[in-house]
Amino acid sequence: MIIVGELIRKIAMVTAKHNFTHVLQSERRDNHVLVKHGIYRYFRHPGYFGWFLWMLGTQVLLVNPICTMIFAFVAWHFFKQRIVFEEEQLQWFFGQEYDEYAEKVPIRIPFLD
Repeated sequence: MIIVGELIRKIAMVTAKHNFTHVLQSERRDNHVLVKHGIYRYFRHPGYFGWFLWMLGTQVLLVNPICTMIFAFVAWHFFKQRIVFEEEQLQWFFGQEYDEYAEKVPIRIPFLD
């Protein structure tokens, strides 16, 4: 889980190039494009999915069921808020193009699709 999660996150970063940032954008830059190729064909937010998987994997490795549940709960709520905001921004930036993409490609974090 740890290795797969880390690989998914790194592939997302490399695929998105300058479009991948750790700071949520509130304005569309001139060179900002909607990335729909590579891993983004299968995951709408692969960086978040990879981090979620990695984080859960660390607790599974430590055989720590209580922390696994707490981490999953806290991370899920964090991603829910962040993804809702990011999706609103992406829809505002890209309009119909994002709507069509979001219809086809799931988030893949449980209960966020």
